[in-house]
Amino acid sequence: MRTQRIAFVPGLAMLVLASACGNITGMLQNDGGGGQDGGPAACRTLDEAACRARTDCAAGACSPCGGTPAFAGCYDPSHESPPACLAIPCPAPCLGLDETSCRAHTECQAISCPGCNGTSLFEGCAPAGGAVDVACPAISCPVACAQEMTKDACDARPDCHSVYTDPGTCGCAAAGCCAHFSGCASGGQATCTQPSGLICKIATPYCESPYVVSYTTNCYEGCVLSTECAP
Repeated sequence: MRTQRIAFVPGLAMLVLASACGNITGMLQNDGGGGQDGGPAACRTLDEAACRARTDCAAGACSPCGGTPAFAGCYDPSHESPPACLAIPCPAPCLGLDETSCRAHTECQAISCPGCNGTSLFEGCAPAGGAVDVACPAISCPVACAQEMTKDACDARPDCHSVYTDPGTCGCAAAGCCAHFSGCASGGQATCTQPSGLICKIATPYCESPYVVSYTTNCYEGCVLSTECAP
């Protein structure tokens, strides 16, 4: 874990300096003169507002872990060095990162929870190597499209489309009247353009208007209504 010199927080600066180094006066290099007259108006006894009001005093500041500079003590710049900033461990800058940024930082780890159909859900970013206790939310996953057994149930799903089979032997007069529901396939729209990698050896399905042939990534899927085809 990286460290950084940081400021004393307002109101606690004198206490932290005294506990860390024995006495705040030990943090300042004094060779006499200036505001160091030993009286109540000495620079090092002043708070930030009083310090900034004095022309012979200067306000020292430190930035905690690269944050906003904070008042660390008052000193006489003519005779003293600024108050020293203590080095403390700073957390890795992981909190608040999105998933892409989190995975790009080797010092961070992406925290995920199980999603639906083998997916994962990004929950947050944390420093790498540390134990993280994550309460994953309960989610309700829909059943796979292939488990929908009726045309109506399949058509009610925006992420599925109905597939039909036309044996071409029923002898009915209306176009497409022989087609019947054969299954429910994934995808809100069907692929009706033959893919370049078509490798299946089965016969091309017979699809009579208003149905057309649909495809998987490398084979025939069946027949679908032409209105279900992706652009």
